[in-house]
Amino acid sequence: MPETKLEEKLINIFGQDDVLFGTAALKAYSTDASPFTGNALAVVRPENQFEVSELLKLAARHTIRVTPRGSGTGTSGGAVPSNSIVVDMKKMDRIEVHEEDMIAYVQAGVIIHDLKNELEKHGLFIPPEPGSVRIATIGGFVANNGGGKRGLKYGSIKNFVTGIEAVLPDGDIISTGSRTHRNPECAAGIFAGSEGRLGIITGIYLKTLPLPESRHTALVRVSELSELPVILKKILKLLPDAVEFIDRRCVELLDLGTGELIAVEFFTSESEMDKLGIRYEKLEGGEERKFWEMRETLGVEIAKKGTRIYAAEDFAVPFSKLAGFINAVYSLEEKYNAEIYIYGHLDTANIHPAIVSDDFRHSLMFAEELYSIAEKFEATIGEHGTGRRWDVRGDELYRRLKRCLDTGNILNP
Repeated sequence: MPETKLEEKLINIFGQDDVLFGTAALKAYSTDASPFTGNALAVVRPENQFEVSELLKLAARHTIRVTPRGSGTGTSGGAVPSNSIVVDMKKMDRIEVHEEDMIAYVQAGVIIHDLKNELEKHGLFIPPEPGSVRIATIGGFVANNGGGKRGLKYGSIKNFVTGIEAVLPDGDIISTGSRTHRNPECAAGIFAGSEGRLGIITGIYLKTLPLPESRHTALVRVSELSELPVILKKILKLLPDAVEFIDRRCVELLDLGTGELIAVEFFTSESEMDKLGIRYEKLEGGEERKFWEMRETLGVEIAKKGTRIYAAEDFAVPFSKLAGFINAVYSLEEKYNAEIYIYGHLDTANIHPAIVSDDFRHSLMFAEELYSIAEKFEATIGEHGTGRRWDVRGDELYRRLKRCLDTGNILNP
């Protein structure tokens, strides 16, 4: 379809102000937080699911590719368009809290931190929380089935999804699930983790939990990486709410001293920390709040160190191989004349290596080597998108499902 004709049809659906064709806008929407770049044909900003429906009907008729996008914080290229119309979901940002049901309804464009603040007003919270909580959208988080901190005890965000509103590739609008806390294993489970390839999520029902009355944080210093499995076993037997890893370079960046650090979070009584059986530092009051705020913004702080940051997909590593994996990643530092930072969610062994380099090519080469290292240490992609070593049978099952729902292969192909 000629560009002028496409622009006219899109304006008819979304209005002049919510259709972008300018060079600067298309360039900005042609990438995300990964080092990958694609090509955006146009950018649209829907305000409701009916506009999304009309777009997909148009795209299906003319076999035009469509890529949904939240805040573009993904590091695996999931929001990078491939000659696609980019659907910026951030104008769909309504939040409804049903306090007595302990259920929240959120549109896909809601920033997770905004949802967190709104839930706290009602004495509620949702445990899964990505490192990009201040800028990431709930739609993107669900589409990638993200976990973030607290993954061991509470699982991924999929465990809190009780209903999904989505638009299918042919433009049909579906609503599945309910305001009950029972998590139906139907379309809600299918769309959580689908990465925008089976349909565009427009609304989500999430079950919540009562906000903990207190939080206690212990900092454990690690003198040798080889000690990690032993330390972890002592920590995890207490089933803490979160266990975060921060490497020596991140520790220095945040002015927390030297060496590697493990942060352990408990929502139970303070006495739980005494059961750790290892030396720790207790954080209290403002000091504790400041620490977790710094952890939330760690990725941003690393990005300030150079012109490019690449947090390579993130890797889920066997506990016994953590030290070897981390040391192997460090070995790339001199090779690429770059700074490497490593942090992550240690309770589920999700490790995030990040490179800071002025050379864009180095970030790409670094990523490729990381995949080789990951395979060597039997690691997989953890929570930021599809892994290279996904089970072949699962891959085939997914492809069959996509062929049924997206016959024209237009959604995030």
